[in-house]
Amino acid sequence: MVSTTDLAAGLRFCWKTFGVTIDSTVEEFVPGDRIAWSAKTVGIDVYHAWLIHETAEGCHVVTEETQHGWLARLSNFLTPKRMVRFHQIWLEGLHRQARSGLPPDP
Repeated sequence: MVSTTDLAAGLRFCWKTFGVTIDSTVEEFVPGDRIAWSAKTVGIDVYHAWLIHETAEGCHVVTEETQHGWLARLSNFLTPKRMVRFHQIWLEGLHRQARSGLPPDP
C-alpha cells in the first residue's frame, strides 16, 4: 500500500482499471489539494488530475483528464463519452471507499 508519505512527484506506479494495465508517473502531489499523474503507451498520452476541495461534509473531488494520440481519437469516435462514464464510476468508488474509512494497516 502507498501512504501519503510515499507519494511524490516522479513516483512511478502500475495499476489496473477497467481491464487495462497502466504504467503511470505522479506529476503533482499536494496533500489535501491535488494529485496528478501521466501515462503514455502506444497511441495514447494521458494526463489526469484530481483536484480536492475541502467542504463542511468532507471534500469535493473534481477530476480532469486530457488524452492525445491516435488511440484516444479512435476511442472517442467509437465510444463517445466513455471517459465521462468511467470517471463517474471512479468517483463513486472513491466515495464508497472514503465512507468506509481507512483501510487496515498491512
